[in-house]
Amino acid sequence: MDTREQIIQESSKLLSRIGPSSMTMDMVAHRCGISKRTLYEKFPDKKSLIMECLRRDHEQQDAEMRRIFESADNCFDALFQVFTRIRNYLQETSAAFIDDIKRLYPELHAKHREKEKEFVIGLSHVLAKAQGEGHVMPNINTDIASFLLLSTMRNLNENERLNDYGFSRVQVFEGAFLNFMRGIATIEGISYIDQFVNNQKK
Repeated sequence: MDTREQIIQESSKLLSRIGPSSMTMDMVAHRCGISKRTLYEKFPDKKSLIMECLRRDHEQQDAEMRRIFESADNCFDALFQVFTRIRNYLQETSAAFIDDIKRLYPELHAKHREKEKEFVIGLSHVLAKAQGEGHVMPNINTDIASFLLLSTMRNLNENERLNDYGFSRVQVFEGAFLNFMRGIATIEGISYIDQFVNNQKK
């Protein structure tokens, strides 16, 4: 592994654990076993390093999503694989990461918001296919359903009162997603959801 790749990998770990505001270039250099001079030769400042980490992360996420939907047995199988991946991401990523990006790097947060329309279009297409597979009720407007799920997920990321109620982001995400899926599912789809939930409890 070359030095630049090592810097990106170690920085990504720090970002997810402590957030951009707490991560310092000193920390990165120490974790990589390099001098700060070498670090700044690869990345002129912290912002450029964070932008590259986020770009790489989005690239990897897109590749993983493609792999999931290409290999899944059906659309519900793919959606629940995505659900598991997002849940794991939330478990591994501190709330400070999302909060810091919004506060310190609004232009990066704005780019993320630009991709939301792509999410709605893509999810609507998947739900329409799931209707054809018999898992989603045929009278569901998949465009509206996809927008409602996005709105719920956005509120989860921006809700600062979760701790007031004793909820974690992971708990709320699980509840929101599963309730959403049950609300649009056919009897066959609900059976699939119940089987998934029961397997998770084992």
